Amino acid sequence: MSNQDQPGDLSDVLDQLEDAGDGETVSVGDIVKEIGGDAFGPLLLVPALFLVTPVSGVPGMPSVGSLIISLIAIQIILGRDTLWLPGFLRRCEMKKQRLDKALSWLRKPAGWIDRISSERLTVLTQRPWIMLPASLCALMVLLAPAFETVPFSVSIAAGAVALFALGMVARDGIMALIALLVFVLTGWLIVTTLT
Repeated sequence: MSNQDQPGDLSDVLDQLEDAGDGETVSVGDIVKEIGGDAFGPLLLVPALFLVTPVSGVPGMPSVGSLIISLIAIQIILGRDTLWLPGFLRRCEMKKQRLDKALSWLRKPAGWIDRISSERLTVLTQRPWIMLPASLCALMVLLAPAFETVPFSVSIAAGAVALFALGMVARDGIMALIALLVFVLTGWLIVTTLT
């Protein structure tokens, strides 16, 4: 997929997710195929979006979502051209009905988010500046046990990842900066809750 074919905002990503798969279930592999293996911003956005919706309440979803986010972020840091995910993650699937429900929940804020995002401070959405937020995203898998026990922590952390990914998609450096602040908030929440 060329850069011109990649989604340019959140609504575009949701449209592509709606088209993923062709049966009663949708796999991670179906989503990667629909969005394109070279579209790292949108691919990072997808698991983050799932973790900010009520779908994050499904047992094990925070751990699987965090692992996928970490793997994508590591490959952003490494500068890979296309995404690699192990077969067991590509085969992870959910019911199409559950996906549609999550997308319906996300449609409401998507229009507002798209209206407030724009190309600004674009240098912060490119290398080397994206290395810091990408590194914080890569640490998500280490926090997965805390996400299963600290209320709302997974949704807040996933919100930070989503903001960073949206920054990459819309080339919006302000979103990337806000993501860093939300990462700090997540760390504070986990530390204060567990101590």
